[in-house]
Amino acid sequence: MTTITKLEMQALKEIANCDFSSDGNGLHSPTYQLNFDLPMNQVRALLSTLSQKGIVGVTSAEDMGETFGWVRIKDEYAVESDDETIEFVKRTGYKLTNLEVK
Repeated sequence: MTTITKLEMQALKEIANCDFSSDGNGLHSPTYQLNFDLPMNQVRALLSTLSQKGIVGVTSAEDMGETFGWVRIKDEYAVESDDETIEFVKRTGYKLTNLEVK
């Protein structure tokens, strides 16, 4: 179980709610679709912390040969589910797991 903050969980839910997360390839989002109500330096800090904890993988625009990067929640934290009580699970077929919010 990995401990995260409420703000980190908010970031993970933002990634999970992305349109691309419903394509059957896990929970991922292009960075331009992350709609945080936070200053960009805080968003970068959140993604960096989640990456350091091993929860997400971040791919830069340069690595992808595109004009934007990608963020993906790693498979050990996003598992397939049919739990219809969580909105993004209903849409994506995945739920977040192995996380404890403190």
